[in-house]
Amino acid sequence: MIGFYAHHHGSGHIQRCRAVMANLDRDARLLSTDPRADVVLPDDAPAESGASGTSGGDPTANGTLHYVPHHHTGLTRRMAMIAEWIHRHRPSAFYVDVSVEVALLARLMGVPVVTLAMPGERFDDPHQLGYRQASALIAAWPNWVPVPPHLRAHSGFLHQVGGISRFDAPAEPGPDCDVVVLSGRGGTGWTEAQWDQVRAACPDRDFLFLGGDAFVDDPMPYLSSARVVVSAAGQNSVADLAVAGAKTILLPQERPFREQHATAQLLDSAGIAVAAAAFPAAGEWPALLEQAESLDSRWPRWQTSGAAARAADVIRKVAGQ
Repeated sequence: MIGFYAHHHGSGHIQRCRAVMANLDRDARLLSTDPRADVVLPDDAPAESGASGTSGGDPTANGTLHYVPHHHTGLTRRMAMIAEWIHRHRPSAFYVDVSVEVALLARLMGVPVVTLAMPGERFDDPHQLGYRQASALIAAWPNWVPVPPHLRAHSGFLHQVGGISRFDAPAEPGPDCDVVVLSGRGGTGWTEAQWDQVRAACPDRDFLFLGGDAFVDDPMPYLSSARVVVSAAGQNSVADLAVAGAKTILLPQERPFREQHATAQLLDSAGIAVAAAAFPAAGEWPALLEQAESLDSRWPRWQTSGAAARAADVIRKVAGQ
């Protein structure tokens, strides 16, 4: 048995876990607050956002962890449930995507841990502690990417497997699309007023918005047929765009540790996508769309083909130690 943990923010963590699990040749279970998990965990969100229990003081344990507030009923129940699952099933390895606290809990119970390494500026003590205790780190970016500074101390057990997507290949093209604007469940900082201005500045362009009230579970037909895709720079969105081979404009969203900005800058410098550090002014969009359309197809460099299988192989090796 191998345990998997997926963070519940957005849909990327659980989709990535499912993609890797599909390439394992042994029994595995996914634990998460997300209702699509095999084992659904209690919520540990702050009390003011609607979770049960109280959110006490010192949520970072003097800067050593990310989120462990005093006397939080949801947190206590959550950790107890994970510990009970580990005790009952005795997993040979536990893959964490992502939580320093869950990784440490599994390791404290004597289970080898494989942790997902994330991009961005992660020099903080909790991340470094989480990385140090892992038996292996999996990075969902290609092996040609220089090891980020925050991971150099751990490069001996870092495996850059390529972008992990839930899709294996481009879909048959869907409806004829000009510009597809893709937003995931993690949310964006875009406003309707901004896009109204963009449409006014690009009267010869048709925009199709996927996300929010127009969310589709399978965007691949649209990504495969669009002339240009505008997207945030989350790791799963980027991997899906790579599979589709989409000509892409990336608008990185504000996330902890500037992870999307790091990914967008890397892809822009490699000539794989066009990236903007902030939402461009309306008058910049005609040229920006033309620039994206002129891109050569360099998405194969993101190494999505076989990436989930390579990640599964890392986990199998740790489980066999």
